[in-house]
Amino acid sequence: MRYRQKKIKLGKTKPASQLFLFSHSLHKNIDVFFSGNVVIEIELNNYDYKYHDEAKQIVDFMSLYCKRLDVKKFKYMTVVLNYKPAGLTLAELTSLYQYPIAIHGLIGYKQLASIHSAYKLLERRLNVIEEYESLSNIYVNEAKNEPINLSIRSSNSIQNHSIKIKQSILKSMSQVILVFNKKFRPVYFRK
Repeated sequence: MRYRQKKIKLGKTKPASQLFLFSHSLHKNIDVFFSGNVVIEIELNNYDYKYHDEAKQIVDFMSLYCKRLDVKKFKYMTVVLNYKPAGLTLAELTSLYQYPIAIHGLIGYKQLASIHSAYKLLERRLNVIEEYESLSNIYVNEAKNEPINLSIRSSNSIQNHSIKIKQSILKSMSQVILVFNKKFRPVYFRK
């Protein structure tokens, strides 16, 4: 006997999917592209993320995207609830919306939270290792003098250790960003 699998309900506050479009200006016909969907246009500088955790997490990754590619930060974010892929195609054809991010279902929300949390932990690790590196350099400069007389080999070892850890953290951060883009960048109708 076959049993129908129960659909998982997201809860009262989360839509089944959210599309985040980033741009430097707003398109006047965006509501036509996504007819039948809720479209929210937000100016990033004035937005309070208190009740929209996903938006804050997405904006953090958008900021990283702009920083890595040395692109001017986007001014607007358009959020489309329960979007249709055809609307995304039309929005991308305008070339105003250069950085789309899509979240689907409960698993998508959990993955976004997990990836964002991992990245924030790596950022904290990087800050700590940079402080450690600075303190190590101060120690090496002090320890070279009398009475400690730290050898050149020991001082190089201390400095190389912090450099290797820092490189490892930066590599992990890069991998997290790649996973984020792979999971949440929609690829409908792209070549």
